[in-house]
Amino acid sequence: MNATDWIGIGVIVLVIVGGLLLLNQVTKPYDVKSEEEFQKRRKEGGLLSAGMMGLQQILDPSAKKAVEVQQDLRRGIYDDKEEPDDPPEAGAKSDKL
Repeated sequence: MNATDWIGIGVIVLVIVGGLLLLNQVTKPYDVKSEEEFQKRRKEGGLLSAGMMGLQQILDPSAKKAVEVQQDLRRGIYDDKEEPDDPPEAGAKSDKL
């Protein structure tokens, strides 16, 4: 093996070791020192995820339906049928007089 082979192997090893160190740093949880910092980071993360969700809904129409289903599940609606305790639809006439 000549010098260029050793240099190539050294570069490859440095790239792999650097990638592993970077991956190790990225996966560490961040340290939050105060409640204000926690709220700030939570708000920033919420804005970023909301923006990504909007972009995904534009690019993938089925994502919009998935978001609607998730919202229904959070409200406790598990099927498409109307439940007896559901509020009336807007503009619908009430059966109770």
